[in-house]
Amino acid sequence: MSAIAGIWSFDGGVPVSTACVEMLQALSMYGPDDRAQYSGPSVALGRCLLRLLPEDCFDQQPLSAAGVTSLVADVRLDNRKELGTELGISNQRAAAMADSDLVLAAWQHWREECVDHLSGAFSFAVWNQQEQHLFLARDHTGERPLFYASTANCFAFASMPKGLHPLAFVGAQVDEEYVAHYLTLAPIPVERSIFRNMQSLPPGCALSIHRDKTKLWRYWQTDNLPELRLGSPEEYLECFRERFDQAVRARLRTRGGIGAQLSGGLDSSAVAATAARLLGAEGRELTCFTAVPHSGFAGVSSATHFDDEGAAAAEVAAFYPNMRHVLVESSETSFLDILDLNNNLYDHPCFGPTNEIWTNAIMARAREDGITVLLNGYCGNSTLSYYGMPALSVWFRSGQWGTLARVAWQLTSARNSSMRAILRYAVWPSLPFWLRSITDPHMRGFSLDYSMLHPEIARRLDLERSALHDLNRNTPDGRTMLRTMLDVGDVSETSIAPQAGWQLDFRDPTYDRRVVEFCLTVPLEEFLRDGQQRSLARRAMVGRLPAGTLQRTQRGRQSADWYVNLGAVRGRMAAEVERLQSSPLASRMLDLARMRSLIENWPSSGFEQPDVSLSHHVALTRGFSVGRFLLQYDPAKAALRS
Repeated sequence: MSAIAGIWSFDGGVPVSTACVEMLQALSMYGPDDRAQYSGPSVALGRCLLRLLPEDCFDQQPLSAAGVTSLVADVRLDNRKELGTELGISNQRAAAMADSDLVLAAWQHWREECVDHLSGAFSFAVWNQQEQHLFLARDHTGERPLFYASTANCFAFASMPKGLHPLAFVGAQVDEEYVAHYLTLAPIPVERSIFRNMQSLPPGCALSIHRDKTKLWRYWQTDNLPELRLGSPEEYLECFRERFDQAVRARLRTRGGIGAQLSGGLDSSAVAATAARLLGAEGRELTCFTAVPHSGFAGVSSATHFDDEGAAAAEVAAFYPNMRHVLVESSETSFLDILDLNNNLYDHPCFGPTNEIWTNAIMARAREDGITVLLNGYCGNSTLSYYGMPALSVWFRSGQWGTLARVAWQLTSARNSSMRAILRYAVWPSLPFWLRSITDPHMRGFSLDYSMLHPEIARRLDLERSALHDLNRNTPDGRTMLRTMLDVGDVSETSIAPQAGWQLDFRDPTYDRRVVEFCLTVPLEEFLRDGQQRSLARRAMVGRLPAGTLQRTQRGRQSADWYVNLGAVRGRMAAEVERLQSSPLASRMLDLARMRSLIENWPSSGFEQPDVSLSHHVALTRGFSVGRFLLQYDPAKAALRS
């Protein structure tokens, strides 16, 4: 895998070769194995390489060929064989080609339409000196990142924001409005960046640049996919299993060992089980890592959640003889100690700082064991195991009373939902927002307590009102939910950060293009069939997962022992608030007075209660994450950077 960068000076006013060197140097942590660049009169492009794929030994980027002055790509192709067949490339020849070579061949054959023939994780750039044309593209679901910046006289791109920071016309000024929306969970357009003067190329999009015009378009359209119509429920399951197996198999290609994060949940279990089946057929092993609380931790059990996922994960591991199971205990490392590292890897504040403790510990252990690919199922809730209940409102509004009545009867008969809940899902979204806002106690009592944004900024931007509307906007069905996630979400941070920190690759089969397109086109009833929520995943994984895993309704608590970790560093947190107070930017953006109060008035119990969890586990820790990030980029406090 690579990190790429490039710059085009339209008037020759920027020394592009020197600038590209600095950009690649800033990105070198993402590709420490090799660095190379092409430099022309007005354009320079380059890449930093981390050799993770077997074919990376053939990577000779930047590439040139007829009609292509230079091509750089950060790419893992999941359809090498199919693409080679389309291009008339023999298997023998393809075996000695890097993925970037196949992208070059695809560009020469199809030009801009080549993106329709590529499947996998990619961002790439093509420069044609004769045509004075630069083309950029990013993969369908956004597994690989790409940022860009422009002025009237210059255009530049890089895999991560830090690759653009060395450029004088870009810099590293934080967008305060972005931070405010981030802290309040308000939707942020996917093209926006936390830094001013730069943008993110959205997933599934391409950008064509000439001197006198620029064109940005979405080449992957998900709103007009035809509904999938098969003959029986079993045929839908077979179709899903086929696509899911393809998605997992494509992500097993690596030079080292294969690992997986394995919790007690359905998504990671399905990914790990499928990988174990595929690897077992080849006599290979899968190492699975489960984060568990530290020894002696006694949590509070509930009907909906459990604290230690070790036993549930062990059930899955015992199902497969080639699955090696490793428990990773909660580290004594403080979340304060890893914020700067992880914020730097992401070029963005960590969203769940206490989760970073166990993910860092898993990645460190994985590297010790020679793992270079770590599978996960982070996006499964919107694809593989979508729970399906919002479909009731679709049938209600469209007058499909027979379907609604049948599914409601099945859900209540199986005791998987109450009639009250069914009526809420079916009718509630059709009510006017004003009526819901005065009848729903959660909406009536809504506040920004989950956020550590300074109240003055929240008032100025009217964020409490907009957050109330955005967070309580009813999603009518799973397709809209998934499309919304594609429009406003970006998963690329989770794949590229481990590349820099631990030289391994995060890969999520639940966000594969084939899986996503299936979930966008399968009839909604398949997610609720037989009176089961998450029915598609439960039925598809029969025989692949233990019955206990398939039937489990409780969810594991991530970072269940978070309050032990935080309680141990209360003094340091108090000192950190004072440090943030010395930053004009952090003081302006964060409610530091509330942070002090939460630390001083530390609860002695009730940490599992929603109000305590929201204030201390969510608002406080995320406030520190954002604060440390702002401190790093506060122009008035550069001397405080550490």
